[in-house]
Amino acid sequence: MNITERFASLSDVRASSQVIVLGIDLGTTNSTVAEAIWEPGQTPVCKVLEIDQPTREGLYTSPLVPSVVAILPDNQVWVGEGSKRLRAISQQANLFHEKNLFYDTKNEMGLRKTYFRAHERFDHPLKIAGHILEFLVNAARKITNITDHLSVTVPASFQLNQRRDTLLSCQYAGLNLKHDDLLDEPTSALIDYVLIEGNERVVNPGQATSCVVFDFGGGTCDVSVVEITGDRSSKRITISQRAVSRYHRLGGGDIDVAIIHECLIPKLLEENELKALDLTWAQKKKGLEPQLLGKAEALKISLCKEIDRLKKFGKYEEVDKSKLVAKQPPISCFIGNKEFRLNQPSLSAVEFDNVLEPFLDTELLYARETEFRLTQSICSPLQDALHRAQKEPHEIDFCLMVGGSSLIPQVRETVENYFSQGVVGYFKDHLAMQTAVSRGAAWNALFKALTKQPLIQPILHEGIALITTDGTLFPLIPSQTALPYPQDESYAKVKLVVPRGQLFVNELRLEIVGQAEKQPIFNEIWRLPKSASAGDEITLGYRVTAGKQFECRAYLTDFPESVLEESVENPLVNILNPHTVRLKIEKAEEELRQKGGGSAEDRDTFVQLARWYAEINQREKALDYLRLALNRLQEPDAEILNLQGIYFEELGDHDRAKKAYMEANRSTQTWSGPLFNLALSYKKRGLHKEALQAIEDGITKAGISGPDLTLKAMCMESLGDTEKAKQTLTEAMQNYDHPESLDDWELGWYCTAAKLLGDDESMKKAKTARDRRHSHAGDLGDDILRPAARGDLVVTER
Repeated sequence: MNITERFASLSDVRASSQVIVLGIDLGTTNSTVAEAIWEPGQTPVCKVLEIDQPTREGLYTSPLVPSVVAILPDNQVWVGEGSKRLRAISQQANLFHEKNLFYDTKNEMGLRKTYFRAHERFDHPLKIAGHILEFLVNAARKITNITDHLSVTVPASFQLNQRRDTLLSCQYAGLNLKHDDLLDEPTSALIDYVLIEGNERVVNPGQATSCVVFDFGGGTCDVSVVEITGDRSSKRITISQRAVSRYHRLGGGDIDVAIIHECLIPKLLEENELKALDLTWAQKKKGLEPQLLGKAEALKISLCKEIDRLKKFGKYEEVDKSKLVAKQPPISCFIGNKEFRLNQPSLSAVEFDNVLEPFLDTELLYARETEFRLTQSICSPLQDALHRAQKEPHEIDFCLMVGGSSLIPQVRETVENYFSQGVVGYFKDHLAMQTAVSRGAAWNALFKALTKQPLIQPILHEGIALITTDGTLFPLIPSQTALPYPQDESYAKVKLVVPRGQLFVNELRLEIVGQAEKQPIFNEIWRLPKSASAGDEITLGYRVTAGKQFECRAYLTDFPESVLEESVENPLVNILNPHTVRLKIEKAEEELRQKGGGSAEDRDTFVQLARWYAEINQREKALDYLRLALNRLQEPDAEILNLQGIYFEELGDHDRAKKAYMEANRSTQTWSGPLFNLALSYKKRGLHKEALQAIEDGITKAGISGPDLTLKAMCMESLGDTEKAKQTLTEAMQNYDHPESLDDWELGWYCTAAKLLGDDESMKKAKTARDRRHSHAGDLGDDILRPAARGDLVVTER
C-alpha cells in the first residue's frame, strides 16, 4: 500500500489546485515545522522545513528550533538557536530568566503563573508560546506559499486548561485555529510513521493492531495506547486512541538538570575550592543552571552517540565505563561579578548510569522532587497508559518510540525490556525521530484541508464528573466518548438542586473533575442572581469540543436569563494529586509574583514558604526564602535567623548553623530559643560541655523551662553524672505545665523527660493530650455549598 493508497480517503476530493499546509510541533526543548503539499494527480509530499534563526554569529539554519525566547537590549526578540546560546552567557548578555529570557515554559502552560518581571507582552507562558509560534509561521512563509490550514500539536496528556492556553497562544500569534486543529503528539508521530515507513509492520488489513506510542521529549513523557485497523476494500486506515498517560512533568530536560546538579556543579565547586552551601539555592538554580544547560545537553548527546556506536559493534559491555568519558571545552560561569571556572566539564558512563537510574527504575514509579529537579521513572507513564487501556505489556503488538530523549540507548533498552522482544520500533534516522510529530501534524492539516474532517477521531479518555454537595461524583460524560460531545456541538443538560444547609443561598461552588483521578477541570463560585432556597432547581449545560475544551453554563431554571458562563481560573499546578503543602506553596508564590516579588510587608509569607519547603525536605530553597526575607527587612530578625540555623544544621553545615544561632541570640533580649538549638546541635555532635554552657546561657537569659532542664539532664547523663541527671529531670517535670496546655514542641520534650524518668503516669497524660489534639486536626475546607444532583442527563438542546 503506497502513500497515495494510504490517503485513499482523499480520492473523492480531487482538489482542483495546489494545497500547502503546515504542521507545528510546539516543543518544550525544540520546536519544528513541517509542510505537506497536495498537487492534483500527484503523490502528497511532506517535509520538515529548515528555519533560519538569528545568532550573534549570523543566521543559523536547522529544522530544530530551540524553544527559547530572548529580548535583547535593543528590544529585538530572538527565538531559537541564538537565544539558546545567549542562555549560556546570560549574565554577560544582561539576560535574566523570566524577565527577558524564557525557556521550558511549555510545562507552565495552563497555570496561573505569571512572569512579573517581564514586559506585558511576555508575562505569561501562553504569550511566550505565541512568540515561538509567530516566529515559526513567519519563517515558514518565507520558504513556502502556505494556506491558512495549520495544525499544532500538544502532549496527549495535556489537560483541558493546558489545551485552552495553547489555543490562546495561537490567537496571540495571529493564527486562527479551531479546537480540532490541536493534535495529540503521540498520535501525530504514529500518523507519520504509518504513512511513511512503518505501514507493513503496523497495519494488517482486516485486523486490529494494538500499539503504544512512547513519546519522550525534552519536557514531557507522553504515552498513548491506540488501535490501528486497515480496511481491505477502501484501503483506509483507522487509528483509534484507547488511552493516554496522565500528565507527567517528566522529560529529557530533567536528565540534563540532574547532570548539572549531580555532576557538573560538584566539579565546579571542587575546582573553585567551595563547599556545598557556599553557593545559595538561587545561585545554583537561577545562576549556574542556565549557564550549564548547554554543556549538560552536549555531554549527554556525545556520550549517547558513543555508547550507541559501541553497542552496535557489541563492544559496550567490554569497555571500562569509568574511562568512557564525554568532554566539553572549559566554561566560565558568572554570578554577579564573580567568575567560577569549570576547566573540565565531563560526564563518564558511570556517572550517566547513576543519573539515569531513577529515571529507568521499574519498581519505584512515583515522582520524587528535590529543590533542583523532578525525578520519575519513564515506566510510570507506560504503566499508567496500559492500565487505563486495560492492557498488559505482552498484549501490545507494536511500540513506536519517538522524541529526542528516546535516542538515549539506556532509555531504548528499558522500553524494549518492558515489552516482548521485537515489539519496539523507531524511525530510520535520529532527525526523523525528533521531527515526526510536526510531519504528522502536517499530514493531519492536509487531510482536514481536503476533507473538512480531522484525520483522527478524538475521544475523551477520562470521564468527567460533577462533585455534589455530599462529596460524591455525579457523572456527566463517560470515558471513551467520541468528541465533540454532543456531536452536534450543542449543550448537554442536567438538572441539579440547591442543597439544604442554609436558609438562603447566595452562591454555589461548581466543581468539575476528571472522574478517575479527580483532576480539576472547572472550579468556579457562582454568585446567584437572587437568593435561592433548598430545592430550587438549577440547569447545568455543558459540552466538550473536538479539541477537548470543556465549556459549561448554569442558571436557576426559573431565571434562565441569568447565566453563569464559563470563566475557568487556571490551577496552580498541573502535577497529579499535588501534596497539600505544594498547593499552599504555589498559591503563596503566585501572590508574591503578583506583588512584584514581595516586600518587607510580606515577611510572614517568606517565613511560611521557608517552613513549607523545609516540610517537603527542600531546605536549600527554604534558606533562600529566609535570605530574601532578611534582604527585604534590612535588619536582623531572631525567628528568621534561628530558622536559618536549624536548616543549616539539618544540611550538615554546623559552622553556618552556629553563626546563625548566635546572631539570632544577639537579636532578641528575652528569647532563649536560639541558644537551646545551639545546645542541641552541640549535643548531637557529642560536645556535651559546650551544650551545657549554651543551656546555662539560655537559662540566665530567659529563666528555667522544662525543655531546658530536660536537655541539660541528657547532657549530664552523657557526661556520666547519672545522679544529677535524675535530679534535673525531676526538676524539669515540675517546670512543665499540664500536658493539655503545652504546644507540640513542649509536649515532645515533656514525653522525653517522662520516658527517661520511667514516669508512666505522665506518659499516659501526654498520650491523652496527643490523641485529643489529633482528633481535631485537619482542614475544615470551605463552607460554600455545592449543588445536589437530581435525575439523569436530559435530552441535549441548543
